[in-house]
Order: sequence, then structure tokens, then C-alpha cells
Amino acid sequence: MVFKDLNRKGNFALLGVLGVVALATFPAWGNLNFIKDNTLFAQPATSVKPDPVADDWSKIVSRHQSWVDQIDYDSSKYHVKYTFNDELETFIKKQLSLYRPDYTSVVVMDNETGKILAAVDYARAQNIYGRDLAFSTTHPAASIFKVITAADLLENTHIKTDTEFHFTGRSTTLYRSQLKEPNGPRRWVRTLDLEKAFATSNNVIFGRTAIENLTPAGLKKMAEKFGFNRRLVEGINLAPSVFNMAQDQYNLAEFSSGLNNKTMMSPVHGAVIGSVVANGGLLRYPVVIEQLEGISDKRTMFPPLKKDEIVLTPKTAEDLRTLFMATITQGTARSSFRRSKYLLEKLEIGGKTGSLTGGEPYGKRDWFVSYAKSLEDKNDKGISICVMIVNQKKWYIKSPLLAKNIMEYYYANLYPHKK
Repeated sequence: MVFKDLNRKGNFALLGVLGVVALATFPAWGNLNFIKDNTLFAQPATSVKPDPVADDWSKIVSRHQSWVDQIDYDSSKYHVKYTFNDELETFIKKQLSLYRPDYTSVVVMDNETGKILAAVDYARAQNIYGRDLAFSTTHPAASIFKVITAADLLENTHIKTDTEFHFTGRSTTLYRSQLKEPNGPRRWVRTLDLEKAFATSNNVIFGRTAIENLTPAGLKKMAEKFGFNRRLVEGINLAPSVFNMAQDQYNLAEFSSGLNNKTMMSPVHGAVIGSVVANGGLLRYPVVIEQLEGISDKRTMFPPLKKDEIVLTPKTAEDLRTLFMATITQGTARSSFRRSKYLLEKLEIGGKTGSLTGGEPYGKRDWFVSYAKSLEDKNDKGISICVMIVNQKKWYIKSPLLAKNIMEYYYANLYPHKK
């Protein structure tokens, strides 16, 4: 790898120090461009004054099959220490090699520290692993956005988890006629409360309720509290997830239900959303690079750490946990967990599914944003898992089932050693 100096006049050139965040590249994704020039580290976490060397660094994304473990800078060599857990990533890779979906991205986040314990992608056609999908925002958020809509409803309106709504037609569609209060024969009208509507991912109820109770500006504000349109990770080239303000009522219904291809997010962001719910409304920014360790001069440099933010009241966060758990026990993820009585007795598990066709690489995305934490250890903050599977011709495994397998492995093999 050949690097040049950074032109001080502002012209971009490659800088030798930063193969540090080299992303894996799948040949099939040649039209994806994740390269940008951003500051990597502002100052060591243990120092009050900025580090002059760190201030000069600019991040470079380089095309490799794996992230580099060592970089050269200022005539010195540095070892890059990532947050990834090798045992966990090995297990995830074995799972993906067993089921072999078309494209998959799995992200596991420690809710207590914000460390990304795993970020594993898989491409069936090339039979290779990488990290591009996990750190890209080319994926429609689908019904995962119902988490943000539910948070806005619970936090800023009279709506509660047991508030009932009426609807007609299929719950997966969103016709304009469905966005009006049903007034036809009662035999065609069905009733669900918010908890059941969330668990079953009812587009009609979320679309109509948003029109009647929310505003485009208010929903955008809640989305940005959850990390949309904001930079989430330091040291990694992760573009912000995208949420735009609705332009009319039907547009608001589309955005609120997630039934659109304009709201985009990354699997890393999916894990962050799960952690906000698990952490009682606390947004803990994800960490991927722990530090750089000087190999010869023993110097250590740390990335800047963003301050945690409280984005929800405790009551709203508690209600969201109720909605998440309902998805497991009576909703769209029920089939994946119904034979896991032992697991559900040991862990509090919550999640939200989502599916939509589109994005890059193109296909039908099968999302599952979830969290799990011990019921026996009250100090356990747990982990959040985001699984995104892209199916092109047929399905190979459901995302909740893959997440369940990861939860089982983590708490059987890794969690006891965390204490």
C-alpha cells in the first residue's frame, strides 16, 4: 500500500497513517462509494490538550479484504486495537456459512460500553466475508422506523401502549382509503391496540395514527434523536442514516410506517436503536476503534468519545420495551422464539422486524433489530443485535432466528467471562 502526504492547501491526497479503517469490498458492490475525507481522532481521551499528531490525521478508506491491524505514521508503527470479539465473529461466520443467504450483515453492540463486538457481512455468490454492508447506509429502514414513530406517539401525544385503533383491509398495505376512520360494516373492521399493532407491524394503524397525531417536523426531530441525519461513529467512514421531512399527509403516513425507499439506515445504526430501548432511553454512541498502540515508542492514542445522550423519558423507554417484547411473544418474531422457552426464562428479549424490497445491493431486506439482557443479573445491560438479510430469489433463514442463535451463543459462552 502506497500513501502520500496530506496536502496542507486542502488538496486531498492519501496519507500513510490511515489504512486503519480499511473496509472489506465485495466485487459485486463496485458501484458503492464509501470514500470520504474526515477527521479520525481529535485528541487522546486521557489528555486535556489536543494531540498535534492526531489533529493532522485524516481518515482514508482503502480497498482490502480485511481491516488492517497495523499502520505507519511519522516513522513509527502503530497497532490498531478494534472492539471486535474474535470468538463471537467466528460463530457468526459459521452461522452464515451454514445458511448462506444472498447478502447478510450482522452487528452486535455491547449496551454498557457501546463497543461493537461484531460486524460481519457475507455475500453468497462470492462466498466471502467483509464489513461494507454493516457500515453503509444504502438500506431502506422499512418497519424498523416504526420504533421512532412509536417513540414519538408515546412521548408527545396521548397515545399509550393499550390505546385501541380500528382499521380495514390488509395490514401490510397503505392505501389512501385506509387512512380514514373506518365507517363500513363492522364485520370488516378490526381493532388492535398500539402494542399489538407494533408487534404485528401494522402499516395502516401507524400511518393513520401519525396523520392524526404527529407532525412532519416533530417526527423528524424524534428521528434525529435516535441518530438519523447525524454522525454516529468516530474513526469509521459511516455516512449518516437518512430521514427527510414529510411533504404531505400521505408522505407522513409512508414515512411513519416505514413503507418507503427514502428512509435509509445502516445495520450499525440498527444496533444503536436497539440499545436506546434496552438502555432506558440512553443513546450510547458506538465505538469501533479502541486505541492505537505504538509498537516501538509505546505511545497510545485514543479516539474521541461522544457523550451519551438521554433521548427518551424513562416512561417512554419502558413502554418501548413493552412493544419490543410483544414482537417476540405475540408478533412477527414469535415463530423464531416459540421453541426457546428456556432462553426466554433466562433473558429479557425484545425486537422489531422489518422487510422491504430495494436498496443496494438490490433485494428484499429482512431486518431484525433486537436486544437481550439477563433476567438473573440486574447489572447486565445486555447486547443489541441488528441482523439484515438481503434475499434476491429465495429465503434461506429468517433474521430473528439468526439473532436468537447469536443470543444463545453469547450468553452460553461469552457473557460469563465478561464479569
